[in-house]
Amino acid sequence: HWAEDGIKYVYGRGIMNGTSETKFSPNATLSRAMLVTMLYRLEGEPAVSAANSFTDVAGGMWYTDAISWAAAGDIVGGMGDGKFAPNADITREQMAAILHRYSKYKKYDISKTGDLSGFADLRDISAWALDALKWANGEGLINGRTKTTIVPKGTAKRAEAAVILMRFMENVAK
Repeated sequence: HWAEDGIKYVYGRGIMNGTSETKFSPNATLSRAMLVTMLYRLEGEPAVSAANSFTDVAGGMWYTDAISWAAAGDIVGGMGDGKFAPNADITREQMAAILHRYSKYKKYDISKTGDLSGFADLRDISAWALDALKWANGEGLINGRTKTTIVPKGTAKRAEAAVILMRFMENVAK
């Protein structure tokens, strides 16, 4: 599989789990809760004292502490109306924005920027995600799906997330 190295890297470090005891499901989409949980694991699963502020995040779920931690650290802000949408598929631009905010939280250097002008779908990038996507591209985390498209609103696959997190851990979170 094209993402085998990334999958082994994050799985071996306990950042991502399989979808069962014997499957990783690399082509399945990644949910918003999954990404936040991956960052929470990367952080060492710290104790959470912040109250859950989202009406659609039930207590005691596998992602509750991760989302509460991320919200308290301004890593996530939700989808509006008090909702986080934990089971919604995450888009590539949302992933970039969350990784960018996590990098700010960790006080990592976020000064790199990529030139997105070569992507025909540049105009599809949401204004709130543009700086984060430029940064993620400049860091080599999120590249084009093709030579001419970055597909900002496309859903991220588990394999993509594994590779992006491996790159993040190797290049940004050194």
